[in-house]
Amino acid sequence: MTVLCRNLSLLAVLVALVGACAVPVPSLENPTLARLSVSGRAVQVVAHRGASRARPENTIAALKYAVQQGADIVEFDVYQTRDGHWVCLHDVTCDRTTNAREVFGRQKVRIDQLTLSEVKRLDAGKWFAAEFAGERVPTLQQALQAIAPAVPMIERKAGDAQQLVAELQRLDVVDGVIVQSFDWDWLVDVATAEPRLLLAALGGDEPTPARLRDVERTGARIVHWNHARMTPSLVDAVHASGRLLCVYTVDAEEDFRGAVAMGCDLITTNRPEYYVAERRAGRFSSLRR
Repeated sequence: MTVLCRNLSLLAVLVALVGACAVPVPSLENPTLARLSVSGRAVQVVAHRGASRARPENTIAALKYAVQQGADIVEFDVYQTRDGHWVCLHDVTCDRTTNAREVFGRQKVRIDQLTLSEVKRLDAGKWFAAEFAGERVPTLQQALQAIAPAVPMIERKAGDAQQLVAELQRLDVVDGVIVQSFDWDWLVDVATAEPRLLLAALGGDEPTPARLRDVERTGARIVHWNHARMTPSLVDAVHASGRLLCVYTVDAEEDFRGAVAMGCDLITTNRPEYYVAERRAGRFSSLRR
């Protein structure tokens, strides 16, 4: 009875996802999607906020180190400042990863309430280690320049969809980046404004058939979910929908190997240098089926 229930559950997920694909399966015309979808390619390592265990997160130091160590994709977070610029920070307040309290003399300084010139005053490295003192909060443009030739994965924390699209168009990187968000309504706005962008739908809740079916409206070609909620059946279902699966945030070796064994296409980690080295040593096989 247990096996029957499990099989019926998988069938429900497959029907939900495949049925949702009334529109054509995402094409490989986007060069970044084509790059990630090469048949027979091994698991892709995604550096979470750069190489954030070895360097201060979301700084140029972390982004560059991730690329130097061979990360395929480098993820980072963006907010929009009060005067409309895009900068890299994970938290809405600057307290944890900058010296904002020292600079502005108060706590809970929100990044979206600062101007770009004010953001440039912040030290984003000293909190991590003295050797990184002087690291600044990068702009989106600076982050993209630091990540080349790896693929940038831009996670929008807050900010206007149209304005982010306009900035990516201005920088002429529409075909070379991944844009992701937990806000799926926002992703719909991005897809409408610029259909060429490669989008990833982030999820942290239970990946039910209805929830996964809802990915279709976002235009996302990548599903990015909490690794702890994934099962082999769900991985198969995502693949059946014509999408790639990325999981976060996988640091423990047992969890990483489990994600590989399930068939995840991309794996996000704070330890990209370690897992790239493991892959180079031949310890991770191809994920393509």
